[in-house]
Amino acid sequence: MTVDQRTDEDAIRQLLTQQAEAWNHGDAEAFAEVFTEDADYVTWVGSHFKGRAAIATSHMSLFEKYLKGTRLDGEITQLRFLTPDVAVIHSKGAVLKGKQRRTRRNTKMQTTVAVRQDGRWLLAAFQNTKYHWLMETIAARFDSRQAPSASAE
Repeated sequence: MTVDQRTDEDAIRQLLTQQAEAWNHGDAEAFAEVFTEDADYVTWVGSHFKGRAAIATSHMSLFEKYLKGTRLDGEITQLRFLTPDVAVIHSKGAVLKGKQRRTRRNTKMQTTVAVRQDGRWLLAAFQNTKYHWLMETIAARFDSRQAPSASAE
């Protein structure tokens, strides 16, 4: 890994930290600020929001009601540069409240695309998927070709 690539990776990791901190403070505008103006955001229930403004608006009601006082707990499982200005990030995470901890039952899997725009890294796309650990285990037992990649675990 080159020094420049390490610097870019650190910038992307910091961007995701900034996003999590905004969530933890219930700040929809700051949460959406890490996205490009035309970003795509797909929730784990399948809702698709197009653009930074729509992402912010959709999170306002969540932070005011259903997800008030929650925090993100996540980890990057893979960060890979597709080009010098585009990276794909795979991660695991959960939305937690109070003393809750992330478990295999509340974990979701995310795919995020980061792009460099005007010398700054931003998120261009996000997909959040419920992790069905039991189905994954059963499928892998019946057919080893269904086992997840080592880097995806």
